[in-house]
Amino acid sequence: MDKRNKNQVPEDDIAKVPQEEMPMAESQPSELEIRAQNEIKMLKRTAQKKQLQAQMKPKIDSEVVIKASEILRKYKEGKARLEQKIIANEEFWKLRQWNYMNDGNNDFKPATAWLWSCIQSRYSDTMDSYPTCNFQPRQSDDKAEAIKLSNIVPVILEQNRYEDTYSDIVWYTLKHGGNIQGVFWDGSKHNGLGDIVVKKIDFINFFWEPGITDIQESQNIFNTELVSNSILEQRYPGCVGKLGGSNITLAKYLYDDKVDTSDKSVVVDWYYHTYVNGRKTLQYVKYVNDIVLYATENEIVAPEKVTVDPETRIPLTIPLGKPIAETGLYDHALYPFVSMALYPVEGSICGYGITDIGRDTQLQIDQLNKAIVDNAIEGASARYFYKADGTINEKQFNDKSQKLVHVEGNLSDDFIRPIEYKRLDGIYVNYLTQKIDELKYVTSNQDVNNGVAPSGVTSASGIAALQESQGKNARSSNKTFHRQFRDVCYQIVELIRQFYDVPRTFRINPDGMEEQFVAYNNSGLKPQSQMTMGNDIGLRLPEFDIEITSEKANPYKKMEINDLALSFYNAGFFNPQMTDQALACLGMMDFNKKDEVMRKISENGTLAEMLLMYQQMALQFAQKLDPALAEQVANQILNQGGMPIPQDVGAEADVKTEETDEHPFVEKARKGARSSTQAD
Repeated sequence: MDKRNKNQVPEDDIAKVPQEEMPMAESQPSELEIRAQNEIKMLKRTAQKKQLQAQMKPKIDSEVVIKASEILRKYKEGKARLEQKIIANEEFWKLRQWNYMNDGNNDFKPATAWLWSCIQSRYSDTMDSYPTCNFQPRQSDDKAEAIKLSNIVPVILEQNRYEDTYSDIVWYTLKHGGNIQGVFWDGSKHNGLGDIVVKKIDFINFFWEPGITDIQESQNIFNTELVSNSILEQRYPGCVGKLGGSNITLAKYLYDDKVDTSDKSVVVDWYYHTYVNGRKTLQYVKYVNDIVLYATENEIVAPEKVTVDPETRIPLTIPLGKPIAETGLYDHALYPFVSMALYPVEGSICGYGITDIGRDTQLQIDQLNKAIVDNAIEGASARYFYKADGTINEKQFNDKSQKLVHVEGNLSDDFIRPIEYKRLDGIYVNYLTQKIDELKYVTSNQDVNNGVAPSGVTSASGIAALQESQGKNARSSNKTFHRQFRDVCYQIVELIRQFYDVPRTFRINPDGMEEQFVAYNNSGLKPQSQMTMGNDIGLRLPEFDIEITSEKANPYKKMEINDLALSFYNAGFFNPQMTDQALACLGMMDFNKKDEVMRKISENGTLAEMLLMYQQMALQFAQKLDPALAEQVANQILNQGGMPIPQDVGAEADVKTEETDEHPFVEKARKGARSSTQAD
């Protein structure tokens, strides 16, 4: 009996069972093929992601900007009085102050320029202290970068014609009590390379949260501008046929020319802050009416760089950072505006100006002046009582060219009588003079500031002391302008740090040397690695202190600095043999850039010590080689013994610059008055 398993197939039958074909062993894909497949998958995922992002509803749309316009209108209501004040001050600057005295008369109204003169005088003082910047490093590793910034930032400002901008903001501040400067990045400059722009912003077109004194604390900032509809339609094709009446009305100056704004629309730049992953960011929206022209929060696609894999020949997109919606408009996250108040008031970023201080006094001066002029004209032009039935030829009487005046009947005082003229007492003229002096006093523009010696002061030293002491208010306001300029420079450095990736060339003149052409980028401002004992302790951000000085100091200040340098020279401070004595003396003194002078004197002393050491070594070698040669070397060393010591060391230098022609007593009085009023 066959005991084989029922399920077992006989060997003879195995051949009858159809055999499946065994698959051929597939070759493994190469590393290049795997990379190509991964790159294709990445391209598909990127395309799908972009498609989804394109289908998403933008975060900033017409509904959002309509709500923003409501906030703008509330801000506008909050500064309505400021707008009225600025418009009125501008009329005072145009000598149209009579428009604000509603006396109902249309006769001659003389407008004097005393207040105008006060503003013009202060403007001259401010422009005499036109600022420049010097950067000081906070760490020794950043010294070279600080020197570069000290030379390059003034060039950037010069390319922006910043002196014209500074002149405009000085005029505006003195008239209206404050100003705003905008520091922006303009990507269209230099054929698309981009650069920094500094502009003057008008308070009329600028809106912030009412009640604050620091512009960075405002929840929203709106900067508006009237732009021609044709220009908007060319730059933004989506606006074609949609521009018309604006839902925002801006205050207007009382222009001399007829300004037609019917074909213009109000373009709004809206700035606000958001927090992304715990980091404060600056967001920006540009819109007109309810049309969104640009919004950073709608830029959700990260910047990319398209390249081609050299082996697979597949195009790749490489992300270059985070989307603008996450980083914000500027990395520094500050509003790109710097405000200043001349005479601060609580609850406003705009203070009082010279016009606000002196406008009432100017009105009184004009009213008194008109009364005196009217009285003088009345006295010079006689008037008469004339009886209605008089017999005098009235036409001939009023015609001054007629030598004969015809009358009928007898001449009598009953028909015509001169009106009695009452001349004004001298007290009114004295009162007018006192009001003029009051205006000069409250605006710090007394006669001595303009080179006129007051009565009773005859000595030269007294006049010099008055001139310096009367300028203390101007120096105080100049420091306010300089503080604002320092904040402007800070934002300029931050924009350089963010955007100056591509090197650009600058022409500089370091320390009065021959001009140089240097290539500069922001590599020295990017985060730097820190190493301690061979260990990486993270990144640090180069930071700098900004020192503001006057590029155009007044003539006396220049003379004072030049005389100080010449006195140091004549006292032997730069003689290497007197290094220790010079440093000890300078240590007890206080003047601008003292540390730099002490450093140069110390370097001179170090060089002198090294020279002396090398001379001694040369003399020793010469003695070993040849005594005659040693004698020649010794004589040469004696003949080239360095800087001679002045004969009268420590005596008063008898060196005069071309400006110094005052008596020493006058100079001493002027210096004493100036030092007593310095704010430092």
